[in-house]
Amino acid sequence: MENKIAIKEPFSDQYTLMIDADIKGVNAYMKSRSQIRWNFNVLEVREDFIEVKLFQLDHVLLETNNPLIKEIAQLTQAMSRMYNELHLTINAEGKIIDILNRDIILSKWKHTRAEMERIAEANPDLKNVIVLNDDIFNNKAKLIQVIQISEFFLMYFNKVYGHKVPELFKDTSPNFFNTANVNWAYKIKNLDNPLLTSDETVIEMTAEPATALGGIGFYNRAYGQFANLIDISKLDTSLQEKGIYRFHKESGRLIEASLTREEIADPENLYNKMRYTLYNEEIFKYKMLSHEGSVSQ
Repeated sequence: MENKIAIKEPFSDQYTLMIDADIKGVNAYMKSRSQIRWNFNVLEVREDFIEVKLFQLDHVLLETNNPLIKEIAQLTQAMSRMYNELHLTINAEGKIIDILNRDIILSKWKHTRAEMERIAEANPDLKNVIVLNDDIFNNKAKLIQVIQISEFFLMYFNKVYGHKVPELFKDTSPNFFNTANVNWAYKIKNLDNPLLTSDETVIEMTAEPATALGGIGFYNRAYGQFANLIDISKLDTSLQEKGIYRFHKESGRLIEASLTREEIADPENLYNKMRYTLYNEEIFKYKMLSHEGSVSQ
């Protein structure tokens, strides 16, 4: 148990996540940078669950080359109101066990739904959004699933907590276009860093497909939507993921992290490159001060 990455005691910290996206879908190119801020409180740590509260403080689209992304961001920010206050129990790996404030989330959805219904009279496409979200908010398992794949849980708990160091393991999850499942092989190891204090540790997590991607079956599932624009039988996909995580040893609190995910089916026409960088409040303030100093010089 001693060499497992684990949350061991209550703490409270603020986090800022920078998301850099570079995505090419043959005839559509999207590049963006966004920022999300949270307050994360670990209230209680027990053997069988951890009680946490998560408050989203801000969600801003900083840069984009595509007007469509601005429209999507506006809708996403409107919907994120339902999730900006979460009271949860999770397990040691960060998997959500229960939503303790689901009544508040449903109340927020009730008010938002009424607003959307008024707008939907002039915008019929919103009716489908309302139906989809009705299905999610009225189904606890689906609501848990949506929260689980959100940016905070993706970044904070991504295949790191609950695992030994070093460790090799496999898991099945979607490709980065989220169109086909992949059997992944993960590797976790310690990284030596002379700049670390004695109460900190840094680990590296890497992932790649555990087996060959499976011929035309995988490519049809993963890229079938582009079949009328590109010859998918000639694609040769490269998939890789790499994360660096810095922890406080005693509490298990995450201090900072970076995660890179790349899916390159065609280097010129079809790829998905994502970079996530997470800082706790202390590190983020230091980065901002360092940046201001370099700019003013």
